[in-house]
Amino acid sequence: MLYKPQEDRLWDCWIVPHNNRYHLFYIRITPGAERWNGISMAVSSDLLHWKEHGPVLEKHPDAAWLGTGMVQRIGEDFILNYSEELIPGHQQIRFARSKDLYNWERIDDVVLRPDPAYYLDDPDDCVEELPRWDSLGIVNALQDAPPPYTGFLTAHAAERKLKAKAGVLGVMTSMDGIYWEALPPGTAEDLFPNYEVPEHLSFNGRHYVMFSTVTQHGWRYDDRALARSGGTYYVVSENLHGPYRLPPEDPMLVGIRDHANVVMAYVGRVIPYESGYLFYHFWGNDHIDGRVGLPKRIVEREPWVLKLEYWEGCESVKGGLVSSGISFSLYRVLRQPGRLPSVIWQSEDDRTLSFNNQGSTGGIERDLPHASSPTPSSVDWSDGRVIECIVTVNEGAGVGIFVGERRFCLFLNVRHNRLELGDVKNGWGVPNVLEIAAHKPWPLAYNTEFRLRLFVRNECVELFINDDYAISYRLDQPLTLSHLGFYSEDASGSITDLNIWEMA
Repeated sequence: MLYKPQEDRLWDCWIVPHNNRYHLFYIRITPGAERWNGISMAVSSDLLHWKEHGPVLEKHPDAAWLGTGMVQRIGEDFILNYSEELIPGHQQIRFARSKDLYNWERIDDVVLRPDPAYYLDDPDDCVEELPRWDSLGIVNALQDAPPPYTGFLTAHAAERKLKAKAGVLGVMTSMDGIYWEALPPGTAEDLFPNYEVPEHLSFNGRHYVMFSTVTQHGWRYDDRALARSGGTYYVVSENLHGPYRLPPEDPMLVGIRDHANVVMAYVGRVIPYESGYLFYHFWGNDHIDGRVGLPKRIVEREPWVLKLEYWEGCESVKGGLVSSGISFSLYRVLRQPGRLPSVIWQSEDDRTLSFNNQGSTGGIERDLPHASSPTPSSVDWSDGRVIECIVTVNEGAGVGIFVGERRFCLFLNVRHNRLELGDVKNGWGVPNVLEIAAHKPWPLAYNTEFRLRLFVRNECVELFINDDYAISYRLDQPLTLSHLGFYSEDASGSITDLNIWEMA
């Protein structure tokens, strides 16, 4: 949503705070390249506004591709780990060293390969393209902690009951951050199909490891999904080295279920912040062309349960106020096939918009002043919008807010306790219908105020409800934010305190 390189395609990323600035590292695909061929960096003072720095490391000229990594601080040095497929069919972890995060020297004489006592290293014994050995995520990597160090990584178990269920959370230990020894896997081999970019965090002595995985790594691994799914999940344990198990609630922190774009909200990571952590993730698509979005607070809501919340630092994304209040006279009713209205829309003052149930669906919309960004990667965010309002549903199905000429809608279905996302279109025999593209369970209730915070820019839409993170959604095409509207389905209620800002 916020940052995308001018020309390169961004994918897995990791942030390193240093000298009052934040350094965003990401694996990249340069124009003309087929796979990831280096690591680049952007720099920020607030985790929101990023300035592109450019390449800091290139893959080995003989390597097929370069994989994701992490930076560890040890004394005055920074140690970068990353993976390369230098030997066909074998993924290896390699290292580089820096004093300032900008200038890196490869440590070519150190290669971390799977220990066959625990982990698979033979491509002839692998169901997948190659045995996974990637994403070394180190515990307390940025705190210059004393050894021994613990790391978690993507791995395949050497011993497994089913050849296609070999994915495990690998565990490693080191005394210097460069030479690592293998420990037994931290998970059973059939818990998830694969673990990408694992990262550890802890609350009150309880251990959590976040990681990413997608349907392509194993069909129907997610019991809450009917089809495709992908995102950042987590597992829990009383012990640092495991064994790790599923949490008591939904293990997905960000992501999407039952949708073709399983990487729309994918790799998530954390950085220490104040007395806790901030969580960040990138927005992906099928073209491996990612964006970096808004940071969020990650909290332990109760033992073994992690949740994401709105981070107050995001208030600085608000720029000029575009509109405040309802301004009811600016709205027009969407298609009405009959003489009687399907929904009665009223506004007795400039603060409140009411919708009254007539037993069907209906919508209203207004034009918004808007100018498109000159390029999708522009640092000029004035084409983005922050929209806030309070919605209340008294009875019926629910209400939604939609944006853009395509009327992309985020709908609160109170009757069925779920969020629904899709386009509002003309119905056949009814005024309007919501063509649902995605949905998510969400606790809703009648006669209850829900404060919506909606961030929209380019093809990215993100929603918070009462400061709880709700959903990230990446559309197939950028939105032109020239329209704003509301959609009611067999419901009565109200919308108040509507404010719209430019992003800045």
